[in-house]
Amino acid sequence: MGTVLARALVKMRAGKQVLICEKNRRHHRQLKKLGAQVSVTRQIELCSDADIIFLAVKPQDFNGVKLKINKQTLICSIMAGVSISDIRAKLKIEKIIRMMPNMAARVGKSFTAWTAAARVSVQEKKWIENFLARIGVQLYVKTEQEIDKATAVTGSGPAYIFNTLFVFMQSAQKLGFTREETHRMAIQVLRGVNALVNKDTDFTELTHQVTSKGGTTEAALKVFANSDFKKTWVKAITAAYKRARELSKQK
Repeated sequence: MGTVLARALVKMRAGKQVLICEKNRRHHRQLKKLGAQVSVTRQIELCSDADIIFLAVKPQDFNGVKLKINKQTLICSIMAGVSISDIRAKLKIEKIIRMMPNMAARVGKSFTAWTAAARVSVQEKKWIENFLARIGVQLYVKTEQEIDKATAVTGSGPAYIFNTLFVFMQSAQKLGFTREETHRMAIQVLRGVNALVNKDTDFTELTHQVTSKGGTTEAALKVFANSDFKKTWVKAITAAYKRARELSKQK
């Protein structure tokens, strides 16, 4: 995700130099290909005077981050479960943003929920809105609890869809189709659905349009209804949210 953010910064053409701190030397050559305005280092202290720092590290690695930062630096964290207060306590900084993109940021289709500490200015918030537009759709939320909720819904969301498609493929294979054939089916159904939806889509209405009285789709949907399909989804997303809250409380 750090590479995705760096690529978005380069495309933004904000006139800023991008410095990436990467511990793994093998990744340096690939990262340098991002553009002339990108430098790569293993020395995290070189980031101390940056105007904006993106913390794109694993939550369990955060305690190992040794960095003294200019008080006016804006910190943008994508770490799940690391609160603004945790970041403030460790880095002695007040201007902090937490954001939760998902893996679709790789193709500019992320949904990113984000929130900001009180000291973040209106101008800085506007800059973040413009930046996040480079990787998809953004939503400002008022509390960190909503970040945890978004983590369970949109952060983990791609995995739910991938898993559904995998089960879709397995079910089709039981009818006699090959794995290659069901893979093509799943991809094309997903592409077709994607082409049919927009911001005003009524999913219930589209379902009705596919479903004929006494037809095949109705037969399948009745099975979903009788097997507590909806309840299973609610339980799954609730479990993800509870886990996000647990991670937020861990120090």
